[in-house]
Amino acid sequence: MSTFSGSKITQQMYTRERRGVYRSTEGFDTVAKSESLDNNFVKKTLHPFCLYDAPAELTVRGEKQEALYPAELHLFHTESGETVIGNNQYQATDFTGQRSAFFAHNYVVPASRAEEIVLSYADWLQADFAGSYEGELGGTLPELTSIPVLRKVRRSDPLAVLRSLGFGEELFKALLQAVMTSVAGKKKIYVALDVPISELSVRAAELTEHIFAALPYEFRRRLGVITYANEPKSRKYIHLTFVEKGSLRPGDRSVEKDFTFDLVTGRIGNADFGESRQPYADLVWKMLGQKTDGLDDFARFADSMLAGESGERKLSPALYNELAVFYEIEQGNEALYTENKSAVLGGLLAYLQTEGAIDTRVRLNDMFLERFDREYDLIRQKGMLVPAVMEIFKEYFTLKGHTYKVKVVDYFINGMLNSQSAGREDVLGVAYGVIESNDELSEAFFKRVLAQPVFRKQLLEPYIEARLAAAAKSADIMGFVVQWGRFLPEVLLQPFVRDAVRDYLLEKLQRETDSVAAVAAIHETVDKVEKERRKGTGLSTEVLSLLQELTAVADRFLLNRLSLSEMSQEQLLEIAFLRDPREGMVWQPPLDLITKQKANALRAAYRWFGEEKPNEAIFNKLSPKELDDVQLLGRRWLQEARTLEPFDRLPLAFYHSSDREGGPLDYDELLKLVNRKTGADKEDVYRFLAWSQGNSLFSISNKKLHPGYRRAILKYFQKHDREAFKNRDFRKSYVSAAGPALQNVYNEARSQLASSLARWISRSRFQLLISGSLLGVVVIIAIIIISMLRPEGAGTALPETSPSPTPAQTAVSQLPPASVYLKSNSDVEAGSVLVFTFAKADECLQFKPTEIGLVNSAGKITDTYKVISTKSTCPVPASGTPGTADQDNAATGGTATNDAAAAANATNGGNTVDTAAKDKAAATSANTAGSNSSASATAVSGSEKTTSPDTGQAVSLQVDATLEPGIVLVEGSVLKAGNYSLTLQPDPGSASTPDLSDPSNSPSADPSAVPSATASPEVTAE
Repeated sequence: MSTFSGSKITQQMYTRERRGVYRSTEGFDTVAKSESLDNNFVKKTLHPFCLYDAPAELTVRGEKQEALYPAELHLFHTESGETVIGNNQYQATDFTGQRSAFFAHNYVVPASRAEEIVLSYADWLQADFAGSYEGELGGTLPELTSIPVLRKVRRSDPLAVLRSLGFGEELFKALLQAVMTSVAGKKKIYVALDVPISELSVRAAELTEHIFAALPYEFRRRLGVITYANEPKSRKYIHLTFVEKGSLRPGDRSVEKDFTFDLVTGRIGNADFGESRQPYADLVWKMLGQKTDGLDDFARFADSMLAGESGERKLSPALYNELAVFYEIEQGNEALYTENKSAVLGGLLAYLQTEGAIDTRVRLNDMFLERFDREYDLIRQKGMLVPAVMEIFKEYFTLKGHTYKVKVVDYFINGMLNSQSAGREDVLGVAYGVIESNDELSEAFFKRVLAQPVFRKQLLEPYIEARLAAAAKSADIMGFVVQWGRFLPEVLLQPFVRDAVRDYLLEKLQRETDSVAAVAAIHETVDKVEKERRKGTGLSTEVLSLLQELTAVADRFLLNRLSLSEMSQEQLLEIAFLRDPREGMVWQPPLDLITKQKANALRAAYRWFGEEKPNEAIFNKLSPKELDDVQLLGRRWLQEARTLEPFDRLPLAFYHSSDREGGPLDYDELLKLVNRKTGADKEDVYRFLAWSQGNSLFSISNKKLHPGYRRAILKYFQKHDREAFKNRDFRKSYVSAAGPALQNVYNEARSQLASSLARWISRSRFQLLISGSLLGVVVIIAIIIISMLRPEGAGTALPETSPSPTPAQTAVSQLPPASVYLKSNSDVEAGSVLVFTFAKADECLQFKPTEIGLVNSAGKITDTYKVISTKSTCPVPASGTPGTADQDNAATGGTATNDAAAAANATNGGNTVDTAAKDKAAATSANTAGSNSSASATAVSGSEKTTSPDTGQAVSLQVDATLEPGIVLVEGSVLKAGNYSLTLQPDPGSASTPDLSDPSNSPSADPSAVPSATASPEVTAE
C-alpha cells in the first residue's frame, strides 16, 4: 500500500459512557479520537454516521446475543476529499449493564491519500475495527500509517459469489449500471439480500468488493456504501445501502424514484435500462469469469484515456461503453470494428481532438492509425470510399502532431479514381464535397492533383466542370473564382479553367431574371476584392485580372441584353459600367455601331438622371439618333415620375440645339408636360416658371426670355390658367418676385387676359388724356362765358365774399380717403357691422368686400372673416355731362337741381312776374339754389362728396358690412378689405349722438337744433 509522507490516518470511537470528549454527563458521545482530528469534522460528519438501529427481526424476538446482530459498515467520501471507513457494532448492555448500546469506530483517510481507494478498496472493506474502548474516557487515539485489515480467506470466484447471492448476468449488469447512474446523479440504491440477518453485513461487503472491482476508477473514487440498515433511508454521501429483508415494501413513496433490488421477493424497481447493448457491462461480466486482472487493466486504460477530462464527463456511463469497445478491439476483437466502422473511428477521433491528445492518448491514436491503414489497404485493392469514413479521415487530417497528412490525401485520390472507374458518380461527388469543406485538405489535395497531368485530367477538370455547372447564379461563379484565388490561385491559371469560368458565367447570366442586379453584384464582388488588395490582404494580380475580365464579359452581355424601351430608371442607376468617370469605357473587342449607340445613349441617360444639375452638355457628343433614343427614354421616365422635381431634368427631354430659332427647347411640349403632371394644383407650374428664369435654356439675358419660351408661357395662361392673375397669392409670391424678363411676360399675359374695355383704355390712354384735357378747357370757357352773360340783379349787388362753409362741409372736406369703424350697437351673435367711409364716390361704389382679413404686426393675414351682407349709401351716377352740378345733385337724390331751375326761370325766364313779392321770392330762391348748387359742385369736384339741399349736411359715402356671427373685433386692429388696409376706429356717434328717446333731445324741442341751410351770414340786397 502506498503511503503519502506527512499524512496519517486518524481514528474516532463513539459509544454510550459516563462522559465523553464533548459532554461531561453520561450518554452517547465520542469517547476517544486522534489529536489531529478536527472537532468540527467529528461533530458534523462523523457523529451522523454513529448510529445503529437493530434489525426488526431480532428486536421482535428480544434477541440478546450480540453475535447475531449484523455490524453496520460504512465507506464514503466527503466534499473536502477525506475518506471515512467506519463500523457500528451492537452491544447488549452499556456501562451500566441496564440498557443496550452500540460501539462505533471510524478511520479517516486524509484527502492526500484518497486515491488509495482505487486499488485498496478490498482491504478497506475488510478493515479490522475495535469492539470497545478500554482507555481513559476522552483519551487520545494514535494516528496510523495504514488501516488494519483482517486476514481472512476470501472467495476467489466472483461469479460464484454473485450466484450465491442470487445475481445472474442480467441482474448484476442492471445493478452495475444502477450504481454508475447513482454515482453520476442523485438516485439511491437499496438492496435486500436473501441471507440470514446475522450474515447480511459480511455478505454485503463481499458483494460491494466485486462491485468496486467492476467499476472504473472515477466511480471507485466516489462510491459511498452502507452494508446494513434496518430501513431504506437516504443518507448524505451514500449511494448503495443494504437493508433488512422485508423493509422494501411495495408502494413505499419514499423510494419510488430510487433503484430497488429485493432479492427476497424478486422485485426490481426502476432498473430497466432497455434492451440496447451495453458494451461495458458485457465486458465486465465476461472478465468476471476470467482469472486475469482484466478489469483493473481496463480501468487503467479508461482512466488514462480520460485524463484531462472534466469530472462530469468521466462519470458518463456512455463514455465507458465506447471505451469498452475500443479496449476489446485493441485486445483483438476486430468484429466490433467491422460491424460499425464509422462509430468506432468517430469515437476514437473524439478522444484525439482535444489539444495534445495524440501524444497523451497514444493507445487510442495507435488504434486509430491501425484502422486507417486497414482502410487504405482496402482502397489500394480497388475498394470504394465510404462517406462517413471519409469525413472522419478529413477531421483527422486537420489534427496537429501526426505524420499521416500525405497518406490521407493519397487515400482520397486513390479512392476517387476507383469511384470514377466504377462509374460511382455519387461517391465521387461526396468525396469532392468532403474535400471542399476543409481548405487545408483542399489545398493539399488539389496541389497534388495539379502536379500530375493524369490526376489533373481525371480529377481536376471534371470537378471544375461539375462545380461550375452546379452553380445556381452568376454570383456563385464569381464566388468560385474568389474562393480558389484565396487558397490555390494556380488552378485559375489553367486555360481550361479560365475558359470554363467565362462560358458558365454567360450561361448563368442568361438565366438571371434581373440581369442588371446580377451584373451589379458582380461589380460589387470585384470592388470588394480591389479594396482588400489595396490594404495588402487581397488576391493576386492574376486572379484580379481574371475577375476584371469576367466583369467586362458581364458588362458586354448586359449592354446587349438591355432594351431602352423597357428599362426602368432604377435599373439604369444600377448599371455599374456607366459610373465610370471617364467619357467612355474601352470595349475589347470594340462594339458594333448599334451597340455603341446604345452605350452612348445609356451613358447620357445615366448622367441625366444620376448626376445633380445635369445640363445640355451631356448631349454634346451624341448623334441625332442617339439623342432621340435617350430623350425618348427620359420623357417616358418623366411622365411616369410622381413629381416634377428636380426641375433640372425637365428641359433636357425637349432639347433640340443651341442654334434653334426661338430657343433651344420645345417649350410648348415642355409646359404641356409640366401642366399635365401638376393637374389642378398650379403651384408646381408657378415654381417651375420661377426656377426657369435663371436657366440659360430659357432666358437670353436677365431682361429677356427666349421668344419661344415667351410664347409658350402666354399660350399656357391663355389656355390653362386664365384666372391666375386674380389669385392674390400668385401675384404676391411669384409675379412680384419675378425677375425683369419673366415680369415682362407676366405683364403681357395679364394684359391679354384683361376685359375688352380695360384693354381699350390701356391702348387709348394717351388719346383719352388729350380728349379729357380739351373737354376741360371747353367747360371752363363755357363757365366763363355764362358768368359774363348773366344779367346783373339783386343777387349780384351783394359784395363778392365767399360764404363760410358749414360744419358738415368742413367735415367732408377733411375726411381721409377711406376709414372703418365698428358700429357700436351691432349684435355679435347676429353679426358685427363694420362701417367703411370713403372720400370718393367711385371708390365707394367699387367697394364690395366678400371677406375681411385680420392682419398681424408682421403684415400677414392671420384670420379671415366672411361678409354675409353689405349696405351701401354711395351716390349712383346719372345720365348727363360728367362733372356738372345737375349730375351730382341728381346722384344724391336731392332737389337742388329743380329748385335752381325754377329760380333761374323766375329771374331770367321769358315770363315777367308782376308782383314784387314774387320777384323777391324768386330772387331769394335763386340765391339759395345757387348757393346750394355751387356748394354741391365744389364738393364733388374736390372730394367727390355731396350735401343735402335740405339740411346742408354731407351725404355719407359709406358701406355697412355685416360679418358672420360670433366675430369679435377690437379697436386698433388692422383689417384687410379689398385693396385697403385700415385701422379699426371707434364709433364717432357713440359719444356725440344725442339720445333721441329723451324728449329734451328731440329736434322739435329746440328750433335752434336744426342746422341752417347755409353757414353764410344773411345779406340783404340794398
